[in-house]
Parts: sequence; C-alpha cells; structure tokens
Amino acid sequence: MDLDKEFEENFLIILGYSYRLDDISQRLFFTFSEAVYAINLDKLMRNNDSLKLNSIVYILVLESIIKEYKTKEINIEQKQKALDIYKKIEEKKAAENKKYHMYQY
Repeated sequence: MDLDKEFEENFLIILGYSYRLDDISQRLFFTFSEAVYAINLDKLMRNNDSLKLNSIVYILVLESIIKEYKTKEINIEQKQKALDIYKKIEEKKAAENKKYHMYQY
C-alpha cells in the first residue's frame, strides 16, 4: 500500500487496534462504529483536517477488514506491522500512566 506517511501510520494504528478482537465480525462492527463516532465528532468540532484524515484512514481500514472477511486471507506482513505499531503506542501509554501514578503518592 503506497500511502502518505501520515495516513499509513494512522491506518496501521487503527488496524492494529482492531486486531485486539479475534472475531472478524466483531472487528468489522466495532471498527465501523469507531469510524462513525470519530467522523461525527470531527464534524461536530469542525476539525476539517482530522475529518479528512479519519475519513480516508477508516475507509482504508474497513476496506482491509472487509477484504479479509470476504476472502478469509490475512495480509500477514501488514498485520504484523499494525500490531507492532499498536504495541509501541500501548507501551508508551503505559509508561506515561506509570509516571503519572508515581506523582499521585
């Protein structure tokens, strides 16, 4: 997939996040729900840059999930990249939360 760097990173983050669910039907349903929520929020907040980004990225993620759903084929390389990026983000969040909680005591 030849995407703009910003789109590719967000695509992989959202795709990686979707892989937290094993069931493909649930992945499709919840990703679609998240897309509707994110896009509606962008419209409400009049955030046109985020609206464009989310619209493009969620279409690409949903397209990928639908393809997997219909063909039962998984792009292993793409899945691994998505899981790696998602894992890095979760580790970063955990480290920030740990730092925040240290200040609470």
